[in-house]
Parts: sequence; C-alpha cells; structure tokens
Amino acid sequence: MARNDALSSWQLLHHGLVGAVLGFPLAVWLSGLLVFHLTSGHDDPAKYQVAMWSVVPLWAATVGLSFMARGKLACWAWLIGANAVAAALVHGVSR
Repeated sequence: MARNDALSSWQLLHHGLVGAVLGFPLAVWLSGLLVFHLTSGHDDPAKYQVAMWSVVPLWAATVGLSFMARGKLACWAWLIGANAVAAALVHGVSR
C-alpha cells in the first residue's frame, strides 16, 4: 500500500509543477483576453491594472485544475493545448 501512496504523491507533485510552469503563461494569455473583452479594444489606462491583478487568480485556478488530469501525459497535453488556443485567440483578437 505504501508503494501506491508514493506513486500518487509523485503524480500530484508532477501535476502541481506542470500546472505552475504551464499555468503562468496561460494565465497571462487569459488575462490579455479578459482585458481586451472588458475594454472592447479601447485605450483605457486601467486595463493594465486589470491585466496585472487578474493573472494571479487565473494562475491559481489553472494550478488547481491541473490536478483533475488523469495522467501525466494528459496534464501536459491539456495545458499545452490550452496555451496554444489562448495564444492563437490573443493574436487573432489583437489584429
């Protein structure tokens, strides 16, 4: 039984680290989308404050959600895919 506990604790550590590393750029991309949506592209000086303060809650939510992945590969795949989609959306919206 100790062997299963060790494997599950390593898997939890893995998910947490992957969520932290890949969650930060995802949070930055998502805050950019949020700011663009809230300001509708207008030049509002407060939008930079919204972007700055929204990164940390989005990052924490991403790390928390990374524990829902079934395996290590699924954790990597979902977060890389989410980063790719968010980056594409930010680049598409900014044009």
